Amino acid sequence: FFFFFKQKTAYEILSGLVGSEMCIRDRYYYVLFMQIFNDLKDLEDHFLDEKRKGRRMADVYESVQQAAELLPRLYLLITVGSVFIESQETSAKEILKDLIEMSKGIQHPLRGLFLRYFLLKKLKDRLPDKKSKFEGEGGNTSDCINFLLQNLFEMNRLWMRMQHVGSKDKATREANRQELNMVVGENLVRLSSLQGVDLQTYQELVQPKLFELIQNCKDPISQQYLMDCIIQVFPDDFHLQTLDKLLDACTKLHNSVDVKTIFISLMDRLANYANSQANAIADVEKNINIFGLFKKYIDKVLEEQGIAMELKKLIELQVAFVRFSIKSYPDKIEYVNLILESSVKIMQLQPSKSVTDDCLKSLVKLLVIPLDTLSLSIFNLAHFPTLMQYLTPQLLKTVAKKIVMAVVNVRKPIETFDTVQRLLSFIKPFIEGIAGEDEAKDDPYEFEENQNYAAKLVHQIECKDPVTQLEALVLLKEAFEKGGPQRMRYTIPSLVFSLYRLAQRSLKRVTEEDEKRRPSSDSGSENTTPSGQLEGPPKIPPLKLYQIAYQAIESISQAHPETAVRLYLHGVLSMNNVVSSGTDCEELGYQFASQALVLYQDEITDTDAKYRAITFIIGTLQKAIFFSFDNFETLTTNTVQYCAKLLKKQDQCKAILMCTHLFMSKILNDSDRVDKNLKKSLGLCGICKIAENKSMDLYLSLIHISEPTRPLYISYAVFCLKKKK
Repeated sequence: FFFFFKQKTAYEILSGLVGSEMCIRDRYYYVLFMQIFNDLKDLEDHFLDEKRKGRRMADVYESVQQAAELLPRLYLLITVGSVFIESQETSAKEILKDLIEMSKGIQHPLRGLFLRYFLLKKLKDRLPDKKSKFEGEGGNTSDCINFLLQNLFEMNRLWMRMQHVGSKDKATREANRQELNMVVGENLVRLSSLQGVDLQTYQELVQPKLFELIQNCKDPISQQYLMDCIIQVFPDDFHLQTLDKLLDACTKLHNSVDVKTIFISLMDRLANYANSQANAIADVEKNINIFGLFKKYIDKVLEEQGIAMELKKLIELQVAFVRFSIKSYPDKIEYVNLILESSVKIMQLQPSKSVTDDCLKSLVKLLVIPLDTLSLSIFNLAHFPTLMQYLTPQLLKTVAKKIVMAVVNVRKPIETFDTVQRLLSFIKPFIEGIAGEDEAKDDPYEFEENQNYAAKLVHQIECKDPVTQLEALVLLKEAFEKGGPQRMRYTIPSLVFSLYRLAQRSLKRVTEEDEKRRPSSDSGSENTTPSGQLEGPPKIPPLKLYQIAYQAIESISQAHPETAVRLYLHGVLSMNNVVSSGTDCEELGYQFASQALVLYQDEITDTDAKYRAITFIIGTLQKAIFFSFDNFETLTTNTVQYCAKLLKKQDQCKAILMCTHLFMSKILNDSDRVDKNLKKSLGLCGICKIAENKSMDLYLSLIHISEPTRPLYISYAVFCLKKKK
């Protein structure tokens, strides 16, 4: 009694699936289906209990067929059928065949679709697959494949019929269909998970039937989804081994199918597979030219559908192709060039009005993708600059920034003048700006970041020949000067320091070459030419490099005087090493130092900036070793005068104290001036004590600074302590 009560209750529940058209809207029907699916799971458990008690499932299978309503009867039949297969009272393949045929009795698109989905879910673990307990007399993998393919065919047919029922609005009907695509795709998921489906079975049995089904259905939505589902569910090595057939099938789809999306999905999947499996592509390449196949069929798509397809979709297809090529063939730059060549042809064939902003953004992606991997090698791509010509000035600037960032981040030195020239031609909008653009509107943080990248670029230039290095730096100097003072604030300092470094490097190289070419008793004149002149690379006079640096600093001296002062003074410090090697730099060094003083006096107006600058000037003069007595005295005297003109008495005191060391240097060694400076500083300490009551640190500074003078002037330190008390 309880057994039949269970069946009757299930029948009444299932009757809810047979309702009016208002009750079978897709979403509501799916919710109802899931509720019934869970309830029928209890019924299935009950049937399993009955089986364990000895009840024959064949009798139950016959009894449920007496139900009056067809749809509830089939749901009950499938539920019992799953237990019937589990009991192994008869072969699984016979029950599968019986159920698949009986399911044809429901031809309503929505009801039939969910009935077959229920059939698939209930029997997923009871198929006679390889190594399953149902294999053998119950069937084999071939029976599983036939069952799933037949169910897929019927479900796809019902799914396509849904476009003709329901809402009068076509877009609504198509949206409803898309919501149910996973119900159809479940067949392919089960098919791909079969243990017996190996590469050979897939090639000979599964793939041909799937392609036949897809091509015969003639429905764009169905073809699009099923092809994408095949790509996603089957293993990547299957796709690689059958790539020719897969790509050929894509080109035979309905004209309305978005082939671009299918190609992109396939290429992205294979590119990720190539990343995870280092030798996967290389192994397959021994027998199959993967890139050649993609190129062949993509060109075919462009030829057949290029005019009808949107330009944005065409470029996105090329973007995916470049990404696949770079991930799969990182060392094959010629492949990227071939793709860019095809992209140029696409742009040339399109009317200018079809080139929208979205198209140009996709084109930017196409140009940016190779940068992270190829870096400087992009300059060998002949069609890269051609594609850049189609971009707007603002997008050109974006691409140029990406190029600079790629070159800087990869940290690979730029070793030829040719490469520098080509690089500057690519990044011109980034270095020089866009004509008519109001840079004041730019985000200051982003602008500063951009210019810092440009400054870092200078240090990437490391030509082996100093002459070539100088030519490259001069070329950069000319480019930076066209960018205006706002940019030069960031870029000129790095250029100047590169010139200083080149001066040291050139001097070191000259010294080494001179040492090598110096005649010895053993070598005789073996390093000389027949005319008696020494061979070797040309020497760059260090003074020439400092003169170029002077010109570069001069270009920012008015707009950014504090930066210019520091650069001049760094030049003086750099000349110390040059002088120690025998080069006379006094005249040029004096010019650097005096120009720093002029800028300090005439251009720097901020009080704190003046104090910082004069401190740096004093420190530089203290370390300079190459000035004559007259020049050094002039510079020191002017510096002391400027110290006395500082606005704050506290700053005056500290600065004059620091100047004391200049008069104690080996060049001047003037004890009278030291005495005078210390007395003046002491007087300023007293003024600060009265005016600000902040003289403690000044007295301590006076003691500290006078410490090196202790052998002669210890009384000043003692006097300071007494005054403080």
